[in-house]
Amino acid sequence: MSDSMALPSKQSTPFPPSSTLTHLDSELTIASTDNKKNDLHKEEYYSTDKTEVDVEYSSATAAQDEQPVLVDGPLFGWVVVFASFTSQMISMGVCNVYGVYQNYYFTEKFQGEATTFQLAWIGSLAIMALDLAGPFTGSICDYFGHRQSAIVGVIIMTLSLTAAAFSTQVWQLYLTQGVLYGLGGSLTYFASLTLPSQWFTKQRGLVTGIAISGGGIGGLWISPIVSKLLSNKGFKFTMLTMAIAHFVLLVPACMFYKTRRETGRQRAKRIKQFGCRKGESLENEKKRKFIDWTIMKDIRFSLLFVAGIFVVSGYFTPFYFINSYAIQHGVDKSTAALMIGLMNAASAVGRIVMGLVSDKIGSMNALCISTFAATLTLLLLWTFAKTVAVMFVFSIAYGLCCGAYLSSTVSVSAAIAGLDRLGSVTGILYAGMAIGSTIGSPTSGAILDTIGHGTDYMGVIVWSGTVMLIGSLIQFGMKFATNRNIFAKV
Repeated sequence: MSDSMALPSKQSTPFPPSSTLTHLDSELTIASTDNKKNDLHKEEYYSTDKTEVDVEYSSATAAQDEQPVLVDGPLFGWVVVFASFTSQMISMGVCNVYGVYQNYYFTEKFQGEATTFQLAWIGSLAIMALDLAGPFTGSICDYFGHRQSAIVGVIIMTLSLTAAAFSTQVWQLYLTQGVLYGLGGSLTYFASLTLPSQWFTKQRGLVTGIAISGGGIGGLWISPIVSKLLSNKGFKFTMLTMAIAHFVLLVPACMFYKTRRETGRQRAKRIKQFGCRKGESLENEKKRKFIDWTIMKDIRFSLLFVAGIFVVSGYFTPFYFINSYAIQHGVDKSTAALMIGLMNAASAVGRIVMGLVSDKIGSMNALCISTFAATLTLLLLWTFAKTVAVMFVFSIAYGLCCGAYLSSTVSVSAAIAGLDRLGSVTGILYAGMAIGSTIGSPTSGAILDTIGHGTDYMGVIVWSGTVMLIGSLIQFGMKFATNRNIFAKV
């Protein structure tokens, strides 16, 4: 192991004295405005994993001052990435194709009984519950372990879809396909979202992008399958089939989850048996909160949090409405479902590509670029998508640009707050996104029902594009709060 990969002690940080650093394990500092000669990027700093997990602690291990430094990205790390990819493929893939369900509900199951606004709440409640539960489910991952959290989530999702199969009213789907599925998905989602970062540092953007691209790949093949099942087999058969698929595919994948960092429960057990290591304090351990809200004191994270509210308010609108938009413009149902699938597939490619790019130019830069590009596709492409060809171009372009948003936010969170509490910190960030998901698609549905009279989507396009533009500008503010050099790698 080279010296450059060793984790600096608290007495010796790789950052200049004039830098403002809220968290000692942060990988990004706020550039000093008083001393412009400081170059924060001469030395790249990676917080390497230093805790062995899934082993019984011996008195010798517990008594040592420094824990052994783990090798960055061993082979099993790629197994973890593939398992996380599989989890994302099913859980988020189902969320991303809700537009297929919504069109079926509006045209067949609840025809004349529910408005677009009312039906949009089913998918929005799932995303809202997933995001809003983030601070708790992320902390559960950090404390109990990612494998345990993910498996419990799979069981809840399976039960929710089984219950949804027997739902006959819209409000019942609010509870089953909406809230309950979102809660289960939150446990699995944050486990698969944050675990790859424990196994890789230099390639963190890439592996996070690969893992989270599963949601896009899942949307590609789940969308036409769900559309066919709903048309040929009916609602109950479709939901039960999806419930079985969740259990059969996700439980084996989650069994490959393995943490490299000490969980909160393991740390408490070690301290109880062997005492504190160097740098640890029993008093600090007693004060440690299950959800660490102190991260909100960091101006960069606060801006990232607020930006998420605006971005997500428009983020899911194309996924939920491109299906009905295409059908309204004369496209057949199977082709319209294909557009959702291609949008999801393109988002998967975008997450991987921008993951590679973020490792080169910095996670904050990648986040700002991808969000702004997605905003432009909404305002400049969807506005003029009147033919099938342009609709396909928009679906692919938006997917490519928007896909990097979710993966880049994880890398930015890891860079700001470190890895030990990444689950909790990412969960807090997604709680802000829950506000956006609660506002976004239902508002789009209300705009379509009132201003658009069910046929004119221009108000929906302007709304989603505007809120994403505001979020994009706030992200640029976060970048400049970190370093005012526009070309700096942050």
